[in-house]
Amino acid sequence: MRRKTMSRWFVGGLLMAGVALTFPVAVAAEDVKDQKHERQLQADAKQLDADATRASNTPDGQRRVTERIAKEFKVQPSVVTDLHSRMGGYGQATIALALSQELMKQDKTLSQQAALDHIVALRQEGKGWGVIAHELGVKLGHVVSDVKRAEKATDRVTGKPDKADKVAKAEKPEKMEKMEKPAKPEKPSR
Repeated sequence: MRRKTMSRWFVGGLLMAGVALTFPVAVAAEDVKDQKHERQLQADAKQLDADATRASNTPDGQRRVTERIAKEFKVQPSVVTDLHSRMGGYGQATIALALSQELMKQDKTLSQQAALDHIVALRQEGKGWGVIAHELGVKLGHVVSDVKRAEKATDRVTGKPDKADKVAKAEKPEKMEKMEKPAKPEKPSR
């Protein structure tokens, strides 16, 4: 009887250890995914800022970039302008807008301004976008998609060609005519 109880305890302990060791791996995999998304967000923000800087060198460029981002997130251009000045760039402002949109999907009672103020406050505390998204319970992948969509929308304003434009402009080489195959020689009969 004692031997049976000992083996049950042993098996139970092994199962518990297996579960305990598996859980941190799952959490770590989620952290890696969030880190990847955060790196992608930072890269997209830099690209958006570079495009906006190029656009601001043209007449009306900055206004057009602001309006395009505002249209993408269905907010007033003044909201984008305010975020741009508070966060230091169009890229960071776009990420904050995307996060606020996701946050408002979760909490229907939250206004756009309240969501943005909360996100900006967390960012000013020195928290990264991944940490903010995690604290708010927002999937960072959705935010990355929204930022990419906004970046593509501003590409048209800044004069950066789409992939479709690049393909259309590229000259396609003419096809070479096929050479005729020589006739097969007849086989000698047996």
